[in-house]
Amino acid sequence: MSLPVAAALLTTFVVAFAVTYGAVPPVIRLCERKGWVQRPGGRRAHARPTGNVGGIAIYAGFVAAVLATFLLEPLAPELRRSPYETLRVGLLLAGATLIFLVMWLDDVRELPWLPKFVAQVAAGLIAVGPYLWERTLFPPDDQANGIILTAFNLPFVGQIHLHNLSPWLAILATVFWFGWMANTINWADGLDGLAAMVSCIAALMLGLHALGNRPEPQYTIALLPMAVAGACAAFLLFNFPPARIFMGDSGAEVLGYVLGVCAIIGGAKLATVLLVLGVPILDTAWLIVSRAASGRSPMRGGRDHLHLRLADMGLSPRQIVLFYAALSLAFGLLGISGATPAVKAAALLLLLLIGIGIILYAARRATASAHQQ
Repeated sequence: MSLPVAAALLTTFVVAFAVTYGAVPPVIRLCERKGWVQRPGGRRAHARPTGNVGGIAIYAGFVAAVLATFLLEPLAPELRRSPYETLRVGLLLAGATLIFLVMWLDDVRELPWLPKFVAQVAAGLIAVGPYLWERTLFPPDDQANGIILTAFNLPFVGQIHLHNLSPWLAILATVFWFGWMANTINWADGLDGLAAMVSCIAALMLGLHALGNRPEPQYTIALLPMAVAGACAAFLLFNFPPARIFMGDSGAEVLGYVLGVCAIIGGAKLATVLLVLGVPILDTAWLIVSRAASGRSPMRGGRDHLHLRLADMGLSPRQIVLFYAALSLAFGLLGISGATPAVKAAALLLLLLIGIGIILYAARRATASAHQQ
């Protein structure tokens, strides 16, 4: 890696960090003045009313850093984006902005589930871009005019080429992936520092994955997760337990959406994301199935999230956040290592078993506690 490229990566992280860090105090004051606060009680255990639209700072830091990357292109040939990639960055910013604005409104007015669902689908279709009507891959490298999950590798099976099966299947899978990621990070944001911590680790792993890509490192692709990591790192300084501000849906859903895009935009890195965010993703799937099976809406809140069950078992918020971080970091490093697909599949199975074991144990403890009361 040349010195200009390293400087560009560091600059992207620093810009995102500095803008987010500088924006948080004014956002805290804005929340207090406007009454955009989360009051004590319910699922959160904070002691006083706390601002819940910290996503403003995260969004500002991320967007500022991404825009700054265009100013860095003259530093080295490796930093110059292709027309395809420039289009994708524009689509990413447009989709993230839509998510941010709708979820900001949800943070201050609490929208019903349908407008939020429509916003997620619309943001997914924005990311898909011209591929939605072109449904074509262009030579010589089968590039798409948009952010689309055209293919992914499945251990022991090989490559599953969604575009060849049906372009509409590729579109559906892409939009579903973005929505799933947005909800995964959003549902993890029920404990101080948790969503920001796992998002920061996931972004760093995706950045390292892009830098280690073979045969050619993806330097321009790595700039995007570096912007996410910088924004999350700065926000953690205010959000780590005990939090002085919450990111709200406007922050969590933007982070999930952007991470979902980063997993696709330079070639599917789904295995890395699944390993880094395995426990939150599994918790999201568990909640959807268990709530639907009990006749409850999966979109309604409750204390059945894994991190809240762990808190009810007596673990402190910091212990829970560090536990999630340790799992994410350990399996994320394995995901970006040179391990064979079989080893990564085994690691994913191990993470699945660990996650299921923790969820079942926590659920059984919660049920036993309820019966005793």
